[in-house]
Amino acid sequence: MLRCLGPVSAGFPSPAQGYEDEPLDLNELLIRHPAATFFFRVRGDSLKAEGIRDGSLLVVDRSRTPSPGVIVVADWNGEREVCRMPAFLDGGEELVVWGVVTAVITRLRP
Repeated sequence: MLRCLGPVSAGFPSPAQGYEDEPLDLNELLIRHPAATFFFRVRGDSLKAEGIRDGSLLVVDRSRTPSPGVIVVADWNGEREVCRMPAFLDGGEELVVWGVVTAVITRLRP
């Protein structure tokens, strides 16, 4: 079991802050529907602005209904891709949503 030592400030930390030692279950934190959740490893940097980089691990929930603007894994014109769900498609494009991305796990690079 992993341990969570509580919140951490991104600015100057308070010296008065205590340290909690709570169990941390990544399955509980990241997965709402275990039977419908899958992981994908990303190749490419086209969604770097959204924090999704080459090598990131996507948590994808197939039970969620996609809506415009959410990030999804989809079969787009015959290729499986991670993309932002468009509000509409042009007549010649075919998009079949595989699942909705619910979390991104990315290693920090030195």
